[in-house]
Amino acid sequence: MRIIAVANQKGGCGKTTTAISLSSSLALRGKKVLLIDLDPQAHATIGLNVSPSDLEKSVYHVLTPSENGALGIEDVVQYVKENFDLAPSSVILSALEQDLAGAQGREDKLLDAVRALQVPYDYVLIDCPPSVGLLCINALRASDEVIIPIDMSLFSLRGVAKLVEIILLIKERLGHEIRPRALITMYDFRTRYSKQVLQKVKETFGSNVFESAIRYNIRLRETVDHGLPIGDYDKHAIGYKDYENLAEELIRGQAEDALPEAQVAQTAHDILQNTEDYMDSVKQALEEDLSADDSSAATAYQCSPSSPEAIAEGFIKDGDEN
Repeated sequence: MRIIAVANQKGGCGKTTTAISLSSSLALRGKKVLLIDLDPQAHATIGLNVSPSDLEKSVYHVLTPSENGALGIEDVVQYVKENFDLAPSSVILSALEQDLAGAQGREDKLLDAVRALQVPYDYVLIDCPPSVGLLCINALRASDEVIIPIDMSLFSLRGVAKLVEIILLIKERLGHEIRPRALITMYDFRTRYSKQVLQKVKETFGSNVFESAIRYNIRLRETVDHGLPIGDYDKHAIGYKDYENLAEELIRGQAEDALPEAQVAQTAHDILQNTEDYMDSVKQALEEDLSADDSSAATAYQCSPSSPEAIAEGFIKDGDEN
C-alpha cells in the first residue's frame, strides 16, 4: 500500500483537484484507491458529490475518541466508483484539535487508522488542509510521500518552505522519513513568467519534481460544480490528459524513483535551502523595483506567519517521550 499526502500550506494551488483527479486516474488503471479528505472544509467530499451535512459519520469519528469505541475507516467509507472509495470529511473535523488536546499519541491517530485497514488498497491519498496543525501533522505522519502542488506564484513556494520545515521536524522528532515531490499546477505555457517559475521549481526540487505538469484548464474548475472527477466529466479536456500522464508517471516510478532512506532527509534539506534562496532573491529584486508609493507592498511581503516549528511544537513530542 502506497500512502501519499497531497499538501501545500497555500490554498488555491490545485491541491484538492489533484487529490480527486489523480485518485480517479489511478482507479481507471485498475488500482484500488482510497481518498481520505482531511480538510474540515470538505472540498474533496463536496467535489465528489457527497454532501457533508448528510453524513452520519465521517473521518472525524475515526480519529476522535468515542464512548461506543473507535470506528475504522471502513465504517465511514463512501463508494465513488469502481476501485475508488472516499473517507469523507465535514466541518466537525475542525474540533479534532480541541478534542485531542493532551492526548497521548495524537499525531499518530490517522497512521493507526490506516494501518488497521482491512481492504487491500493499492493507493491511499490524503487531501490535507491548507494550514499547519494537528490534521496536517497526522497526514504527514501517516504518509511515506507527499505531493506538493505548486501553482505559478511566489506564495506557493512560500507554502513549500513551510511544509518542508514540518517534514524535517517530523524526521527529527519522530524518525519518520517523507519524500517530498513537486507537481506544477495551473501551468500556462504561453507566459514567460510561468516558464521562469517552472525552471526555478526544477532547480529547487531537482529529480523530485514530476515531469508531468497540470496545465491551466477551466474544465478542472467546472468539475466541482458537477461533483465528478475530470475523467468522468470531460475525457477530451487537457486537464484529464495531464492527470492521466501523472498517474502513469506515479505508477511507473514506484520502483525506479524510490530514494534510499538516508537521502530523503537530505533531499528535504536541499529543497528547503533552495526554496529560501530563491525567495530571498525574488524579495531583493522586488524591493529594488518598488517605488516609494509601493513601500507598503514590500512591508506586506516581509510579513510571514509564525514558524511552522513553533506551531507544530505542541503536536510533536520528542521521540524519547513517546
